[in-house]
Amino acid sequence: MEFSGSSSTTSEQQLQKQEELSNTETDLAEQNLISSEEWLQLHGLKRNKLTLKQILSQIGFPHCEDYVISLGRLVASRYADGLFPRFYTAEDGRVYNLTAKSELICEFVEQLTQAVESYRERMHWLTSGSRQVFGVILEQCITIVLDLGGMLEEELNLCQDALVMVLEEQVALITKFNIIRVSQKPVKWQENASPVTEQSVAAAISWVEKLTFELALSPVNRLDALLEAGEDKTIESIYYFVVGDIPEESKELLLQRASEIPHPVCTVSFNARGEDTIDFLKLLSTKTHSRFHAFAERTQCVEFPAFPRKDGDSAITWNSRKLKGQLPPGT
Repeated sequence: MEFSGSSSTTSEQQLQKQEELSNTETDLAEQNLISSEEWLQLHGLKRNKLTLKQILSQIGFPHCEDYVISLGRLVASRYADGLFPRFYTAEDGRVYNLTAKSELICEFVEQLTQAVESYRERMHWLTSGSRQVFGVILEQCITIVLDLGGMLEEELNLCQDALVMVLEEQVALITKFNIIRVSQKPVKWQENASPVTEQSVAAAISWVEKLTFELALSPVNRLDALLEAGEDKTIESIYYFVVGDIPEESKELLLQRASEIPHPVCTVSFNARGEDTIDFLKLLSTKTHSRFHAFAERTQCVEFPAFPRKDGDSAITWNSRKLKGQLPPGT
């Protein structure tokens, strides 16, 4: 009986630790859902007084020069010659006399080492999982417009895997969302953006997993879907997820009428095969005062066996293995 009670207590402790770890990971993810510009303002070298100029001002003083009228030129003081170690800055050629003790310099070495690790972690985070595919979602209320008109039939499962990752890793952390598929008539997951809950994310994943392959679209279909997304006044931004390439007539129409879309349009290129599509999506995001992102193009198709995932192998890590490649042309 004592053994059973002990086992129960241990199990409860393990569950509590797992829950705390999960909460910590969620908190970190939410903190990371900011632009790189904002991240640098919080964690960058300047904020932490670790730029070269800031460090030099704390471990020494600039070697002074003054203009001597009688000589008609700048003259540097010489009292410190041979007294202090000196450092020459490459940017402006200024000379600093170093006065700090080795202990203080070692402190800066440690801080810079930590800063390098922080930058490395941020770069790894930006280039892994759903961020590699989709960039970072910065707004709290969004609509994702799916343009699968340039998709190859064999790419459907790969696109679904990518979208599931986006929903699980990023959409799950915001406030409201909707999905609209470009079709002969826009196909909406919900009439308007819905609150993010565990149930709504699961329902959206189920909807994405039921998407089927369709033939090519007409030029106006893409505009109709974007305008439909713009009708929802509760959202802050539209994420235009484009698979493959876009026909020229559609590009011209979208650029001509981009001003009619009332929200910023963040463009996301997935497996573009031509530089023209990349250039167009960059221009469209610029015209709507938003951002552009391109996903790595697959170099070859990789088939994965249909056996169950191992314990602890999440859908996210499973899908991440499939989504590898190189940058599309033009990026």
